Amino acid sequence: MPELQANQPPPADYYAANLRRLLNHVLDYHRDLLSRSAYSFVSSLVSASGDAQRLFARLMTRKGPWIRVDKLVYAEVVDRNAALEELSGLGLIRCNGQAPADFLLKLLTNEQRRQVFPHLKSQRRDAWIEACVARYSDQYIRARLSGRYPWLAIDQAQHLGLCQLLFFGDVHQDSSTFVLQDLGLIRYPDYPLRRQDRMFASRRVLGRYQRLRMLRSLAHRLDTHPELAAYLSDQLWWTPDSRHEQRLLDRTLNTLGRHFERSKQFDCALSCYARSTSHPARERRVRILRKLADKQGAEGLLAAMQKSPRSSEEEDFVQRAAARGANAQTTTLCLNGQRPKSIERHAADLLSGAGGEAWHLENQLPTMLAGLAYWDIMFSPLPGAFVNPFQTAPLDLFWPDFAASRQQLLMQRDADFELPGEFKSRLLAHHQCYQGLANRLVNWRAWPVERLQLLLEHVPETTLRAIARHVIQQPYRAKTGFPDLLVIYGNGSYEFVEVKGPTDALQPAQRIWLQTLEAMGAPARVLKFKP
Repeated sequence: MPELQANQPPPADYYAANLRRLLNHVLDYHRDLLSRSAYSFVSSLVSASGDAQRLFARLMTRKGPWIRVDKLVYAEVVDRNAALEELSGLGLIRCNGQAPADFLLKLLTNEQRRQVFPHLKSQRRDAWIEACVARYSDQYIRARLSGRYPWLAIDQAQHLGLCQLLFFGDVHQDSSTFVLQDLGLIRYPDYPLRRQDRMFASRRVLGRYQRLRMLRSLAHRLDTHPELAAYLSDQLWWTPDSRHEQRLLDRTLNTLGRHFERSKQFDCALSCYARSTSHPARERRVRILRKLADKQGAEGLLAAMQKSPRSSEEEDFVQRAAARGANAQTTTLCLNGQRPKSIERHAADLLSGAGGEAWHLENQLPTMLAGLAYWDIMFSPLPGAFVNPFQTAPLDLFWPDFAASRQQLLMQRDADFELPGEFKSRLLAHHQCYQGLANRLVNWRAWPVERLQLLLEHVPETTLRAIARHVIQQPYRAKTGFPDLLVIYGNGSYEFVEVKGPTDALQPAQRIWLQTLEAMGAPARVLKFKP
């Protein structure tokens, strides 16, 4: 039974226990990565009383950075004031600190603001706050508020963010992950966690990653602060220590390159794109070289892209540039009357109208096949693949060398699948064995066993094997673009159908999938609706 029950309060120590789990994991696995101040922060929190830990764990779930003290009412915290005093004494929170006055005023209701500053005329909130900060100093406003509506902030919050990064291996995950698991909404596969497989081998590697994340955040501000471009360009000249760094560096360089390209600083743009190993860097370089009339440079780069495309978008770009892209088989139908809310649902109803079924699954079909067929290989404990207990896939699932890192395992599995019926048996066995466990490639709700059995009955095993192998060999290229519908007709035949409305056009990944299915001998076409 899940540890948490929906619409029921959690156990008194629930949030604090999750906090201790996170902190103790950091101390056990990553102690050497902590600076002196970060270690002091973690140690102080670990040694705090139960009441103080319970209150701090709740603070982590509040939207900050500044939080009103009177809003902190939790049944599991026996003595809130004593817990606040303890946390403040340990340097873990800062009470009534130098918060911006306008931010503090936004924490109050209209009535509360009027009570504190009765001489200001009533008006809409933002105008009232603007008038207040124009009339009074921040210091005066804070003094007026501190007695009636005291506030606090987590002190040295960057250390807490570091602990979450070290535990989850992802800046986008936080303690809410525990809640989803304990409610029974998600169950994670089992895999070993080993200290030698840490995401960051040393404090130097961690520091480089954190700095690169900071530069990445600055790149997102280029539209409003274009003066940052020169600084970023100077700072991004380095050789990545890891694939984590490389991916982050690529994204930052691509963002910066696009900024330079839009501002017609083509030399700077080419320099950024040349240092990136990820799409769309090479495509953008070709487009710039053509704009600069460098035909030889563009053709040479296109040849390299054709030899080893990095994505389905790149492959499609090369084909269209060389006018080699095959036109997909297309059927055109007229829409009678008003356009339906869902063009895919409308197509599914038409195609299944004479008997049979039409499933709107898109990419859930090919990824399911790969996820089930190669499940145990996906979750094999390769060095660095798993760094926390809350992963739905190895960290490198969508990296270009995913298959190369598992080449022997994949070759053996593909050899096993040469035996008649082995592929179908493996899919059904894995569906039963791993039912409900989180896998980035498998959407369980879309694939009840009855639907899987129907798929295996109507689509040839050789086709399903080819689709699964195509995905697992290049997950980063095959995760999007699969046709919208699988149609199983009443006579037992089937086809994959990409549906397009009157103003829709095929995307690069869709064109590549249609070509891939054609090469596999699988029936696939485009169903185009016109007014």
